[in-house]
Amino acid sequence: MVRNIHFPSANRISGIFLTILLCLSVTGAQGQPLPEQSGQKLVFPSPWLPLTDTVRIVFIGDVMQHGYQIRSARIKGENPDDPDSYDYSATFKYVEDAFRNADLAVANMEFPMGILPYTGYPHFSAPFSIARQAKESGLGLFQLANNHLMDKGEKGLETTLRLYDSLGVPYTGAYRSDREEEEKNPVFFDLKGIRFAFINFTYGTNGNPVPAPYRINLMDSVHVIEVIARARRQEADIIIALPHWGNEYQLYPSAGQKEWARMLFRHGVRIIVGTHPHVPQTGEIHYASNQLPSREEEVEKIVFYSLGNYISNQSIPDYTQLELMAEIRAVKNNITRQVTLLAPHWTYLWCFKKGELEDDYTAVPVEEILGNPEKVKSGIQYERMCDTYREILNKDLIKKIYY
Repeated sequence: MVRNIHFPSANRISGIFLTILLCLSVTGAQGQPLPEQSGQKLVFPSPWLPLTDTVRIVFIGDVMQHGYQIRSARIKGENPDDPDSYDYSATFKYVEDAFRNADLAVANMEFPMGILPYTGYPHFSAPFSIARQAKESGLGLFQLANNHLMDKGEKGLETTLRLYDSLGVPYTGAYRSDREEEEKNPVFFDLKGIRFAFINFTYGTNGNPVPAPYRINLMDSVHVIEVIARARRQEADIIIALPHWGNEYQLYPSAGQKEWARMLFRHGVRIIVGTHPHVPQTGEIHYASNQLPSREEEVEKIVFYSLGNYISNQSIPDYTQLELMAEIRAVKNNITRQVTLLAPHWTYLWCFKKGELEDDYTAVPVEEILGNPEKVKSGIQYERMCDTYREILNKDLIKKIYY
């Protein structure tokens, strides 16, 4: 009788072989341990464990809910006061694959929820169905520290937190008490053996006071530095800052943003992903001074000063319909336990309004539409997208910085 023989894969064989070589390298020819020279401990994983693991985190910008968006999402003939009367299935339709292929997807949710009647700018209140759709589409962390969270006062804040709690999706930037802020800020994610800490804070709340005992993280440097220290004490491998900052509709960061970025990096933040200006701003990828050509992908720190709007009803200036979707990558070596930050990927998206591409508002990677005008119902929108995209590419907003 012939039996089926199953051989291990090439990756597993290479893992076994490398493990044997590493064991020999640390025991010497006669099997005696060699003295440690670097002080770094080697951990030998199971032969079936991959030598490295890569974590991918995707970020999108401002998820807005203007009045036209809310009315567009309402199902015809349904009760406008019922949150289930709104259909947001188109909102994340073209980026769901990016969310689900990542280990985590993050968004700035720039509105309170659940206060009737639902309203847009200047005092937002969105139906709960937008957050539920965000979860179903693959978003796994919501940023709440922004200038519109207090638009509906204490009742709006409590209702918003309660609704997010009911979803079971982590959020950051807003808390019910000082104690809760100390316990939950920063928010940690352990992904494939890499520990990430996220710190979200805002320049303000449009003059609306935050009533005690609630807390919203503000741009208080003393407090932000303390939260960074908490992250380090709790052994975060990579600290990510999510500031809501800067001047609206400006493609270039302010002096204040740059000063804050330097401070955050100085205290141990490795990645900064900003929101609020409603347009994509410049970014910087900082490479190490000892960078070798073969290791060009490894970076020291990253800043995207602003991703811009993900989805909104804004159209002036044109840049408000163009945004960045950023993908951060980190690799862990399962033998040395070293965590390496890799150069990010980014994609430009265009926000189409109702009837321009779909029956509702949606955002689409520009490269998926470019050269295919027949996919767009509005020729004017297609030309605006192409012109704005070319203009932004010519500005070369994302810079590589070598030391």
